[in-house]
Amino acid sequence: MSLTLWLLLVGGVAAVLLTARRLSLGRRTPAAVACRAAAVGLTVLALGGWWRPVTSREPQRVVYLVDGSMSMDERQAAWIVRRVASLDTLRPAGVERALAVFGEGVQLVEPFGRGALAPPETLRGALEAAPLARDTTNLEAALLGVTGLPPHAPGGRIVLLSDGRETSGSVDRALPHLRALGWHVFPEPVPAAASSATAWEDLVVSPSVRQGAPVRVMLLVHHAADAAQTGRVTVGLAGIPVKRQTVTLRPGWQTVTVPVPALAQGTMPLQVTFEVPAAGIAETREAFVEVQGPPRVLFVGDDLTVRPWLAAALERREMDVALARPADLPEDAADLEPYDAVLLFNLPKSHLGAAQVEALRTYLAQRGGGLVHVGLGGDLAHEITTPAPLDELLPVIFEAKGLQESRRRVCMIMLIDRSASMLGARLAATKRAAIELVNQLAPEDLVGVYAFDTRPYVLVEVQPAGQASASVVNKLAALHSRGGTDVLPALTIAEDRLQATDATLKHVILLSDGNTPFEAPAYRALAQRFRDERISVSTIGVGAAFINKDYLEWVARATGGTFYLLQSLEELPRLVARDTHDALGRLPFAEGSYRPEAAPGSEWFTDGGPWPVLAGFLTATAKPEAQVELVVRTGASDAEPDATETAPLLARWMRGRGRVAAFLSDASTRWSPDWIRWPGFEGWAAQVVRWTLRPRIDEELFAWVDRSSGTPQLVLEGVLEEPMVALRAAEDATEVPLGLIRTGRWRWQAALEGESTGWYRARIESGPPDARAHATRWVLAGAAPASGEVPGQPPRETVLRRIAEGTGGVYAAPDRAFVPPTTTVTAR
Repeated sequence: MSLTLWLLLVGGVAAVLLTARRLSLGRRTPAAVACRAAAVGLTVLALGGWWRPVTSREPQRVVYLVDGSMSMDERQAAWIVRRVASLDTLRPAGVERALAVFGEGVQLVEPFGRGALAPPETLRGALEAAPLARDTTNLEAALLGVTGLPPHAPGGRIVLLSDGRETSGSVDRALPHLRALGWHVFPEPVPAAASSATAWEDLVVSPSVRQGAPVRVMLLVHHAADAAQTGRVTVGLAGIPVKRQTVTLRPGWQTVTVPVPALAQGTMPLQVTFEVPAAGIAETREAFVEVQGPPRVLFVGDDLTVRPWLAAALERREMDVALARPADLPEDAADLEPYDAVLLFNLPKSHLGAAQVEALRTYLAQRGGGLVHVGLGGDLAHEITTPAPLDELLPVIFEAKGLQESRRRVCMIMLIDRSASMLGARLAATKRAAIELVNQLAPEDLVGVYAFDTRPYVLVEVQPAGQASASVVNKLAALHSRGGTDVLPALTIAEDRLQATDATLKHVILLSDGNTPFEAPAYRALAQRFRDERISVSTIGVGAAFINKDYLEWVARATGGTFYLLQSLEELPRLVARDTHDALGRLPFAEGSYRPEAAPGSEWFTDGGPWPVLAGFLTATAKPEAQVELVVRTGASDAEPDATETAPLLARWMRGRGRVAAFLSDASTRWSPDWIRWPGFEGWAAQVVRWTLRPRIDEELFAWVDRSSGTPQLVLEGVLEEPMVALRAAEDATEVPLGLIRTGRWRWQAALEGESTGWYRARIESGPPDARAHATRWVLAGAAPASGEVPGQPPRETVLRRIAEGTGGVYAAPDRAFVPPTTTVTAR
């Protein structure tokens, strides 16, 4: 008792004794005082929760649990009732008994009592009359149902009469609950009927095989007939039969082996059907095999009509490359599990949705996958300046700084509206703006000036700005306003001139009031060509009182340019200068002739080079945590002609357990024609991709379920370092991590108590935190349930023994359930 309880007890008794002096009851005074002191003490003890243990001997309870499913034929059902009647004659008089029958559920036939059971004929009639679904055998529901039979006293013995061939539920899930409630199971195997001569006892497959090697599907079969019979084994893959084999079953135990080729890497789900027409057997079971092959790379690109050079190079380096379009990239990290790396090839960042990027993030951080980013597709100016979810995963930050760090190659064309609305001061301001355009450009940049009314006129043909500056003033002086307005022919001639150049930046400045015929299909087609050819158009509203802002804004927006509304004529030259400056400053890449070289501190290419020349690359800055392996020199600065700056070309970093590498050229014919034809291209590409691949554990890895200790244990054996394992059922996508305990130098195990019977996928990781290797193995917990009720089959001893061991009972000794006939019960 606690100190407080003692103080209350002593204090209460003392108070009774102190008040006893006032009592004058004669000889009854001591007795009254004693009673009052006892009452106070017992009250204090009751309030304090004090109790006294009382131990007694109580009779045992035994339940005869009978299999009433369709798997019991006439002879087996008759044997069961005879066996129950025989056992009941051995039951001590003090032991209570009950009788229950089960199929999908459980039904009480005889309640608990000490009297003798009815004769076998009566028992059989009662068992057959019980309202019960008999088309399945659910041992889990049957055993758990017994624990709820009235009276609801804890503990007891169960004599289970069954063949142990469950077709529903999972008996392994019930065993921990039976132990906790004090129920012990004594299985009595029901013998096979004479009419059933063949039983399929077990299915064994290799847990892991090499791609191309045969998967050995082995069936353990017992044939009890005196003569041989013919059977057939069919192996299906994803519901499609891939192998049929006729077998001859001889008397006794035998193993039937059916080899199936492992054609595809990853999980190979097999459906194995065993048929013996003469015995009425047609049963199907599942099995899973992990096919180990070369590294698998998911190659995602927009244009895959022709197999990319990079994909072919990886295949020649013994990698399995699966091509996919952006829409096919999974949105669930579990769907990326079969791949060792994902490669995004010249893909616009904007084409990947948030769910797809989140799947990639989980795949990298938690599953140790790899990501390779090569080039960039789409409208580069838009892709670089517009944030995208993928940016977070890449080791570089794309920036539009191409012309500041490259050999500039620019072509600018000005289109001047010379229609009747451009009279006087407006045309004069336009001429000054054209001169300002030429002055903004470097001498080697290309420039062209064209006028138009209903058709275009050449003022200054496309030529270097240094040559055009001498003649542009004279050409503009002769320009006069006249005629109507049609902009489409002028834009078409600008497109023709720009296509004829090899300029990096192609830009058009259109000066007009926008009052022009608008043929929507023609303009939409033109805008699409401009976007494909990376030609941008900026528009400046100049002209009469009415300016068609809608038209001018649409042209600029559709081509990636800018619309300017002129406030005064004096502002026009400044607007042209501003637009030219903005166009020159937003180039998202650099084009020219660049020879890559190993970055200072490179861990990959200390002895590399000389590298092939590149014709261009994406301009970017490496993030602080990234490791840069290759750089390109971008030219001398004005302040230091002999000094050069570098830009990253190949960078990499870690993302959780995964690895990411980014190559900032295209590995294609536009910028890398010499690169992809270089003899070392395959080796270089394989080196980059192999670094990102999810590491693998050595093939000497074994995973299996050990039941020798009663509680099933997942056992791992192999050369592992700080292993981790996560388990998921074949039909579920949720992984459950298990706690591993080291039991030997190269042995670990984890308890599987409470897991359902069936196939489980174990994902195993090993190695240091920054380089975790992985492997996948399939394990079978328990015996796979039968696909249907086959009457007259021999008992499945492995299941029945597992039930006995898991609950503290005894197999094939049902009379042991009566010993001892009583049990010790402690009450408070």
